[in-house]
Amino acid sequence: MKPIIGVTMTESNGQYCINEAYVKSILNAGGIPFVLPFGVEKDAAQFITKIDGLLLTGGVDVHPHYFHEEPHLNLGHVMLERDQMEMTLTKVALERKIPIFGICRGIQLLNIAMGGNLYQDINSQYESTPILHQQRASRYVPSHYIEIKSNSHLHQIIGKEKIAVNSFHHQSVKDVPESFSITAKATDGIIEAIELKDYPFCIGVQWHPEEMAVTQEEHSQKLFKAFIDASSKTN
Repeated sequence: MKPIIGVTMTESNGQYCINEAYVKSILNAGGIPFVLPFGVEKDAAQFITKIDGLLLTGGVDVHPHYFHEEPHLNLGHVMLERDQMEMTLTKVALERKIPIFGICRGIQLLNIAMGGNLYQDINSQYESTPILHQQRASRYVPSHYIEIKSNSHLHQIIGKEKIAVNSFHHQSVKDVPESFSITAKATDGIIEAIELKDYPFCIGVQWHPEEMAVTQEEHSQKLFKAFIDASSKTN
């Protein structure tokens, strides 16, 4: 039986939408993607029992009220319906201990769900000058390097301590709860990956491995394969 992966999506002009790279990466790794509309959080306890893994996708900014801050001048578009749905599903998924993979916005939401916070805009709030995190190259092109902690689950999956990743964000994880380990950083110190301690599979990454996985990039494919393998153990 292939694992069923709940995949969050966004809304635009009255239409639900999702980048096809997420769907293709799950299919290629051996999973079955099942996209999640807004409103399913009302029945989260029931719905979570029907999926084997949860993929938190990228997208708009998370509303700063979720980490008790006022909006910064450079805060981007927010979507409270999406925040509420993803926050609820994440917390129920964590209680059930199903595998969770957070990408870009997904790592940020994971951190907030466990009590952490964000830089609402790294270009104006980060303590030092960041490198370019909103690349101008194509989405699948690696843009900058990250350094991976050697004794982490991420390192175990990828097998290297330094890789190049793509980058499309202006927010990032700031303060991380003790329940998480910081497992990768960019050369400017921006947090690029976290993972939940003592949990079967709960990894958040700040880059977009789905965009590189569909071009057969090895490290990104390994990440999705590890996520799908972990999800296979719950079905």
